[in-house]
Amino acid sequence: MLRPLGCLLVLLISSLPQLLFAASCSFITPDGSTLVNFNTVMSLQTNPADAQGQISFSCTPDLLNPLPVNYEIRIGTGNSGTFTPRQLMHSSGATLDYNLYTDVQRTQILGDGTVGTSKVTGNCLSLCIPLTVYGRIPTNQWGPAGQYSDTVTVTLEIN
Repeated sequence: MLRPLGCLLVLLISSLPQLLFAASCSFITPDGSTLVNFNTVMSLQTNPADAQGQISFSCTPDLLNPLPVNYEIRIGTGNSGTFTPRQLMHSSGATLDYNLYTDVQRTQILGDGTVGTSKVTGNCLSLCIPLTVYGRIPTNQWGPAGQYSDTVTVTLEIN
């Protein structure tokens, strides 16, 4: 009697959709949230405006192979269509150059791994270490007072 039951379980598991067993990752940081907030930046200031933010996410391993999930995070160009520089836009159409980086020294541009940019890779078994994103607005830029913003696409992919 045990043998048929064992076969039945194997057949049942093998007939379930693969998605029930596939590894996955998802953002904890909500869509549309502010990634980096520079607060107040003065026109023609002589020091760069630096800020930082975090991307929080979690990963669930494959049910049948519970190993850490390998992931990759890429960030798009935003309004400017280029990584160097990205641009914050004012409602008047005025722009301020800025960029996002993977390191506190702000030397590695966070992007998609092309054109001199870096993507972030790692692995995670559950609640992942948040990715810190470092932002900088370079010095000596002028623009009208008001709010400036950019919308970048953050992609989290498992491999």
